[in-house]
Amino acid sequence: MNVAMKFEDLEKVYDLLAEAIDRVGPDNEAIFLSKVCLVLSHKIGDLDLVEESIKAGEQNIV
Repeated sequence: MNVAMKFEDLEKVYDLLAEAIDRVGPDNEAIFLSKVCLVLSHKIGDLDLVEESIKAGEQNIV
């Protein structure tokens, strides 16, 4: 079941990610974000949902 996160919680996620990126530094940003995505993908356990999320993340970037 896919339940959307409340906007306030989503803002907290953004803040947590931004703070963690600051801690790991710009040279490690990509590897950090990749690791977070892999951990979350494992916890989600739904390949279709992960694929959909990756495609959504690509929008307006490439």
